[in-house]
Amino acid sequence: MPTSPRISAGRARPAAQELLQVVMLVMRALAAEMRRPPTPVAPAQFGLLVRMAEGACSVSELARHQQVSLPTVSKSVHMLVRRGWVERWDSPQDRRQTMVRLTRSGRRVLAGIKQQADRLVAHRLAGLTRAERARLRAALKGLRRVLAAANETACS
Repeated sequence: MPTSPRISAGRARPAAQELLQVVMLVMRALAAEMRRPPTPVAPAQFGLLVRMAEGACSVSELARHQQVSLPTVSKSVHMLVRRGWVERWDSPQDRRQTMVRLTRSGRRVLAGIKQQADRLVAHRLAGLTRAERARLRAALKGLRRVLAAANETACS
């Protein structure tokens, strides 16, 4: 007899709590690293750069993606434009809509931040044994699968 989702979720709560603690530790370390020179970037700006790397989009789409207000995302976009990492223009289909995309410089900055993040996390994971890293990778693969499925269901 299958267990109900409520019971399964209850049993998963300790793992969920542990995962959230780990995510917070990783995000704190990454945020500190991103704020360091030579190109300090706020985590929210990083999220915008990552989204724009997928392709041009409207500022409204960015606000929905980040789940923040339009004025909030507009301020961040303005800062990214001033840095030369993003360009914006009025949509030819709807002049009320502002479109944005990464510049070549923005793509370089984003690639550099991703490399920094990879190095930082890899350095932290180096303290694990080979067997622990293998178990972690297997667990992350399963976690990615269930979270992606839940995300697809939510978007449908």
